Amino acid sequence: MGSLVCPECGAELMEDVGECLIDTNDGGVIMDAFPAYICGNHCGFLLREEALPRAIAQQDKDRLLLLYPNMQGRILDVHDSVIWPPMHVDALLGRGYWEDYIGNHDVEELLKQVRDSRSAFLEPPNIFQFATSELSQDAFLCWLMSWGEEAYSDVDRSIHEVAVAFLEEIFFLHNTPAPRIETVHIERQFKSLDILAVINGTYAILIEDKTFTKNHSNQLERYKEAVSEEFPELIQLPIYYKIADQSNYRSIESADYVPFKRQQMLAVLKKGIDDGVQNAIFQDYYHHLQQLEDRVNAFRTEPVEKWDDFAWQGFYQEIQKEIDGDWGYVSNRSGGFWGFWWSGEHLDKCYLQLEQDRLCVKIRVEEDENKREVREVAVKRILSNSKKHGLQLQRPTRLGNGKTMTIAERKDYLRLDEDGFIDIERTVAELKRY
Repeated sequence: MGSLVCPECGAELMEDVGECLIDTNDGGVIMDAFPAYICGNHCGFLLREEALPRAIAQQDKDRLLLLYPNMQGRILDVHDSVIWPPMHVDALLGRGYWEDYIGNHDVEELLKQVRDSRSAFLEPPNIFQFATSELSQDAFLCWLMSWGEEAYSDVDRSIHEVAVAFLEEIFFLHNTPAPRIETVHIERQFKSLDILAVINGTYAILIEDKTFTKNHSNQLERYKEAVSEEFPELIQLPIYYKIADQSNYRSIESADYVPFKRQQMLAVLKKGIDDGVQNAIFQDYYHHLQQLEDRVNAFRTEPVEKWDDFAWQGFYQEIQKEIDGDWGYVSNRSGGFWGFWWSGEHLDKCYLQLEQDRLCVKIRVEEDENKREVREVAVKRILSNSKKHGLQLQRPTRLGNGKTMTIAERKDYLRLDEDGFIDIERTVAELKRY
């Protein structure tokens, strides 16, 4: 070996014996023992001691076929640093078009960096996949803010700096200069408020923490009043912390709370990741938020038929930038859907609603109106306007009879490119025609 140092912890590697159990087709087990290098610090690293393989063939420049003793071959993906399970080299050569190897890769060095294909593409377990309640998120925010005290800078400077950045962002959102953070006193569930953080005995950061729910029952105003009664001398900095998305924050802002959204928190946490924070809880929370962000943005990178609820939310937020409407979950007897609704140009007393891949024209009927009569008049008017303006609306197969009814629909409003991905610009332009 070129180096006898463990790549995981830096300890010396020692010659020893490794073993693995292999299941046989008849239900038995074979123990494979082999010479190996193991970490002298017992961190778990093990490297089989075997003759260094050589590259004998290639597919392009980033996919190599390595030949091991006993005619065993393994495919090495250089770009992804992944090595695939061994097979007889002739079987591998027969499975694809291979060219003679003409490269000059340092195979020994490449093998030090590779991951086995059986684990390379697995997402490691994340504690926030299981700790999904708002209380778990409260705990993380309290933990992070606690690191903001100046004294903790000597314990772990990188986490301390992220905590300070988080607190400073809250001050910035309230147009208030951030002081040097000397003390952070935290109370959870103060008069039902999720988090109350008192900074330097002068500022009260009120955090109402929501994961996938919304505020209700004037709770935000009540929390401010409760803090004022108990601590009238403190300067309040109320925050509405939300990792999921919602259509608007009008009620939050009217209560003088400032939204602190997922994208803002990701920017704060990314600084810690870039600075090398190794704390597992910190990294899990960052990856938890990033995975949610990726799911919301999947409408850009996945074909429409693969969109989940989060992708539809991301799509609605994108068109909301161009069309003045609202979106949210619409429940019904068949299970519900994520919808987007707005007033149209040619609809007269009706409104438009996207029910994911279906565009509907809806009408509301008052209690004292004849539903059937109002519905039939509206259908005629809408279909006439549709024909006049080329809107491609059709009468639904079945007309409802409730307070809110679908009176026209179109099932092909989404504009796609040649690969089946959404063309946002063309789709928005199509919707604006209504």
